[in-house]
Amino acid sequence: MLIACQGGDTEAFSGLYRLTSPQLFGLALRILRRRDWAEEAVQECFVTIWRRAKDYRPDLGPALPWITVILRNKCLDRLRREKPLQPLDESAAAERPDEGPSPLEGALAADDARRLKGCVDELEDDQRKSILLAYYEGLTHEQLAARLAAPLGTVKSWIRRGLQRLKRCLEP
Repeated sequence: MLIACQGGDTEAFSGLYRLTSPQLFGLALRILRRRDWAEEAVQECFVTIWRRAKDYRPDLGPALPWITVILRNKCLDRLRREKPLQPLDESAAAERPDEGPSPLEGALAADDARRLKGCVDELEDDQRKSILLAYYEGLTHEQLAARLAAPLGTVKSWIRRGLQRLKRCLEP
């Protein structure tokens, strides 16, 4: 569907929205912990997808991880603008759409994603934990350092080295 969006196909974009928005909203809500912020992040994400669909290159990987990174970046931008974090509204948590696979599960359905999972599994434990917490839970470097009880510079090194190893592993 994302390929069709590159040509301005509004039907394909509508289908992409229907297919992915519940999962993206759930991820945004987990990262932002506020329903209104999550809704805005998903909306901004889809505006960016529409504008940047031509930047997507299917030879580099499946569409869902590409979309998820856009959403994650929108969420992190919001968190940087709005300090401090608000506690999760219990009514928003009850309304969170849990139907369908998570973004990670959807991504793992593709062959390229299986290759990525294999490469992630080969990382050292600290690198793997840091990257997964950063990309799938939206933790900042500072939050990672606190969660992993490691110095900030060490956490940044784990992520940088882990991403370099992933790149080498995924190169054809």
